[in-house]
Formats: sequence, C-alpha cells, structure tokens
Amino acid sequence: MNFRIIEYIDAIGRQGTMSGAARELFITSAALNQQLLKLERELGIQLFVRAKHKLIPTEAGEICLRGIRSMLRTWDETQAELQDISGDVKGMFRMGLPYDHGSEVFARVWPGFHARFPGINIQCYQLLVPELLKMVSSGEIDAAFLLGGNPERWKGINYIPLSSENLLLGIPAGHPYLEGREISPVILPAPDLKNFAGDNFALALKRSTMRTELVDPIFQSAGFSPNVMVESSFNAFLERLTAEGVCNTIIPQSQVSNHEAVAWFYLPGSPRFHFGLGYAKDYKLSSAMRHFIALAESDAKEHLDFPPPEKSE
Repeated sequence: MNFRIIEYIDAIGRQGTMSGAARELFITSAALNQQLLKLERELGIQLFVRAKHKLIPTEAGEICLRGIRSMLRTWDETQAELQDISGDVKGMFRMGLPYDHGSEVFARVWPGFHARFPGINIQCYQLLVPELLKMVSSGEIDAAFLLGGNPERWKGINYIPLSSENLLLGIPAGHPYLEGREISPVILPAPDLKNFAGDNFALALKRSTMRTELVDPIFQSAGFSPNVMVESSFNAFLERLTAEGVCNTIIPQSQVSNHEAVAWFYLPGSPRFHFGLGYAKDYKLSSAMRHFIALAESDAKEHLDFPPPEKSE
C-alpha cells in the first residue's frame, strides 16, 4: 500500500461519495474507484458498501479509516516538528467552526496568524458542535472551536477554555410584559419565564449544544415547553425575528446588537455559555497551532467574555 492510496481512502471516508472525494483529490471518479477496488482486492475484504449516492464504510472500512487517520496524524505531526526546527512552517490545518462564534473568531484571527505563518493553509468545516466533536475525536479534523454549557462532559478530546458568557432572553418592544418599561442597553434582571409560556420563540437548532445543554433544561425547570416557531444556527437572524415583533428569543450576550426594538433579560439561574477549542487526545500541538490558540484566546476574551450578572442583595 502506498501513501497516496492512504490519502484516497481518507478522502472517501470523509466525503462519503466517490465524486466528492475525486474533486478534493483532483482526479476522476473512475480513477479513484479503480484505486479503491484494487486495494479491496489486495486486502481481500470490502471496505465500503456502494449505496445510492453514498459510500458507507463496512466494519473493515471503519477499522481501516481509524488506522489511516492515525498514520496521517503521525505524519502531520512529524512534518510539523521538522518544520519547527527548520523555521519553514508549511502545511494544512483542518479546522472546525461552529456557526457565528467560531466563524467570527476565525475571521478576526486569521490575518494575524497568516502574517506569522504564511505557509499554513486552513480547511474550514462549518458544522454544529455535535458533528464537530465526532470529527475531532475521530481525527477527521485537527481541531475545532466548540460551544456549550457543559464542556467538562465532552469525552475523547482535550479542551482549552477560551471565554464564557451569559445567555439572554430577548422580547420585542410592545410585549405586554414591557408595559411601563423603557428599552435600553441595560440588561434587565431575570424574569419568571412562566410570564412567556404562551409566546412564540425563535431558538437555536434543537440538536445544538445550546439547546440540549442549556436552553431546553431552562424551560424544563420553568415547567413548560416553549412554542418554537423557528429554529436557526444564526443568532443575528433570531434577533431580527424578535425585533420584528413576531417572537421572543434566547441568544448569547456577545451576539446581541439591537437595543432599540428588543429588551434583553438575564435568565433564571444565570446559565453560562462556554467557548473553547478542542483537539484529539493523541494530537500533538505544533508551534503554529499553539500560536493560533493564543490569538484565539486573546480575541475571545475581548469579544466573547462577559461576567455573570451581579447578585442582588
């Protein structure tokens, strides 16, 4: 087995289709398929099931992919160590970015990182945190920004905390609860959520960590399930819907921008939304990755870190 076929199988496993892997590798689907068939003949075992529009790893395929990704990770780490010695750092990082937070931090950090390490390119995978956790632990990506309420429960990764903030409840101007109140940038004390039991809400996607680890448990504690009319990964969209007066929302404090049409409240129990970076247990951080993490930490502390509300006397 040569090194090239290792890259071929890794690409097929990540892409899940022959056409997608072929595009990534800049070869034809027919040529890639022939390489896969040749390897399966050599090994005497089928690695992928050819389903409609998908290539699904068999049990043998999963074993093969785990071994291949371990070899690729070792080779990447070896190259990084050699480059650290020579000072000529080149290569590719595969970085996972959750929507909004991760993409925003990356966009702000990238210019400074690129100026320091111009030979490093980065492939970005923008997905929800549950998918990113799986990709990090399996070695499909090198690292990922991660968001959630309980990072200490995430298994199979090393986690570096970068910042922490509040989740805020937003309700539109004109809501009966606001009668006699002026809307201002001041965040108001946590209300009894039962005041909003009959309202419509626009919230994060149900499978997101913000929902599963924080938002849904908050409503469970309040004793009711909200009427969720819209779900989205984009906080600006959720805020805009609330500003239009059609619903309430809950979003991270760092994503709040509208203080004219939306009143913002802390939530009961002061839940904290954590932002950090995760990488596989056996992944060795290079000097370039350590520099990237330092830049990300500085950026997150400036833009995403908010103290919990002060306790009333």
